[in-house]
Amino acid sequence: MKTQGTGKQKKAKKAKYNDLGFGSTIVEAHRFINKDGSLNVTRRGYSSWTPYQTLVEMSWPQFLLVVVCFYIGINFFFAISHVMIGIETLAGVTSQGVFNDLGQAFFFSVQTFTTVGYGSLSPTSFGANLVSALNALTGLMSFALATGLFFARFAKPKAQILFSEKGLIAPYRGITSFQFRIANIRNNKIINLEAQVVMAWLEETSAGVFNRRFALLPLERSKVILFPLNWTIVHPIDENSPIYGKTEEDFKNLNVEFMVLVKGYDETFAQEVHANSSYIASEVVWNARFRRMFHDEKEKTILDLDLIDDIEMTGTAGERQPS
Repeated sequence: MKTQGTGKQKKAKKAKYNDLGFGSTIVEAHRFINKDGSLNVTRRGYSSWTPYQTLVEMSWPQFLLVVVCFYIGINFFFAISHVMIGIETLAGVTSQGVFNDLGQAFFFSVQTFTTVGYGSLSPTSFGANLVSALNALTGLMSFALATGLFFARFAKPKAQILFSEKGLIAPYRGITSFQFRIANIRNNKIINLEAQVVMAWLEETSAGVFNRRFALLPLERSKVILFPLNWTIVHPIDENSPIYGKTEEDFKNLNVEFMVLVKGYDETFAQEVHANSSYIASEVVWNARFRRMFHDEKEKTILDLDLIDDIEMTGTAGERQPS
């Protein structure tokens, strides 16, 4: 009995330190890691202003929208400045009302901001020249910053790892296993690719309180030297597995989530890249297996990425694992 107690304590201690930083007190029925790998956490309250990190990390549509809005906004600012000084201080401009003056001042600002300078418009007073000088300086600095941001976004290392939409409870060497598979979308080489899978579930304590438990799942293979094809990552469900004896209904009741962390060395970026994803109970298909997604053709191996979610059923869904 003492040996068993010690074993349980070690197991609990191991689970405690595999929680990835989420803690054990979150018991609401939501996932920790989104399918795209982002953390399902929203920060509120105190915040710091980090424009560079924000501009690098936001999506491309958001970034381009910010650039366009800044470009239009800053030129309208200088256009208003010219109108306030007096539109007559710009040679080549004929005053025809406020909106027309603002429009012509805007396009003069664009020419100055971009250093195009067609020559049809030019400042004629000290105030107009001062505003134009500030406009040109702002344009030079803005394009320098924009160029750096574009480079940082393009050069940012990112693993284009494709995860299967579903995880499977599949046959495996006379027993069953939890499986999912991944593939590299790009044609680059990723070497020394490693995978870790952490299972999270709810467990009721003796006091009737539910706590979140975590366990690092042992894999059939946790590392591959090369990653030329797809990789089916397999956790055998033996007597030592926390999945052992669980049914599909148990998965839902325990709010099970499999959190996946993959990392490897990308030769293109010459540094380590990583990718995350997760599978919740509703994203696990029982009694199914993956179909093959590559074949030989004219002395080449063809990997069909469109088949990464191609599965076939092997038995009755919801069948209980051996206990």
